[in-house]
Amino acid sequence: MNARCVSIACSTLISIALVCGGCASTGAKKAATESATVQGITDDYRQARLQTQAVEEALAGLVVAPNPDLGQAFDFFTTNATMMEDIGRRLITHADGMFYRGTYYFVETGKSLEACAIPRVGRMDEQRSIDLGKDFDAVSETGGEVKRAYRAFQFDIKTVRDALGYNLTPAGLESVDLVLHKAQVDSDSLQAALDNALRALDRAKSTLAQQQVVPSSPAPVVPPQR
Repeated sequence: MNARCVSIACSTLISIALVCGGCASTGAKKAATESATVQGITDDYRQARLQTQAVEEALAGLVVAPNPDLGQAFDFFTTNATMMEDIGRRLITHADGMFYRGTYYFVETGKSLEACAIPRVGRMDEQRSIDLGKDFDAVSETGGEVKRAYRAFQFDIKTVRDALGYNLTPAGLESVDLVLHKAQVDSDSLQAALDNALRALDRAKSTLAQQQVVPSSPAPVVPPQR
């Protein structure tokens, strides 16, 4: 390879590195501005678990569908795969938000009295950060496990969808047989990770509820009568 080719190759690699670095930086900056409520994340995890089961059923339907019904089964699968991608983006947002923002990722929202009384001139909803304390590490760790499990499952989904999109035949289905088996394993892993994450959030919510309990006022002291 001559010097000019080496120079071009090095320039290309540097450009790719700069682009990838820029994407990573952009993702980090975006995650640093995100926030979510504990209940909102809980709802997303529950929806993700249901959708994972739906995709799993759709994949099973592809395997058993007779040739005349293969197109319909594939349409049902792609619909559920798209829905899985939508909820998956939220799973990744939660994991990245907890990684980059720490416990400050969690907020509780509440409208000010001014906003309720005069909506047009009142302030927007205020967000107050909440501290999950010692429960945060478990919530964040399980959120990262959910992200990794989802990425594995999503890779399987995309592989099957791309392959059958080009060759929607029994032969095409047979060509992704190993991926279908892997998808079953990754589906189970994702559901297990979501269950762990939900348990961690339940513990955090229980701790928060205990912290917010207002102690009852002591009984008034009646002075002795003279």
